[in-house]
Amino acid sequence: MRRLLWILAWVAVAVWSLFAWGAYGLFDLFGDVAVRHADAVTNHPETVEWLSWALSVLRSLGLAAIIVVWAAISLLILAVPTIIGFFLGRSRPEIRPIDWEAHRRNGGQGGFPPRPGEPMRRLERR
Repeated sequence: MRRLLWILAWVAVAVWSLFAWGAYGLFDLFGDVAVRHADAVTNHPETVEWLSWALSVLRSLGLAAIIVVWAAISLLILAVPTIIGFFLGRSRPEIRPIDWEAHRRNGGQGGFPPRPGEPMRRLERR
């Protein structure tokens, strides 16, 4: 279940990244066009220079804002499976106690622990 949550979260981040990348590209394109055509507003050279600079600053701030929003929402998307994972808990394998008596009855030889009265086997190095 946890693995499925993480897979879905990463797919959501990928889709969100594509959307943010598209928004970044469109904002960059239209911002660049606005900066280049600042002279369409007025013919006064100082006003055109100031307007071009202001539009360039706005474009840069907008692109930075897109990156910040993308990062924040990506972190929120990835926080969801983390928080749900805390509530689900970890999956633990079932631990079964070994029934040594049944092991001996079924013909198991040399098992651990050794039978009472049986000499201990010694492991020797070769």
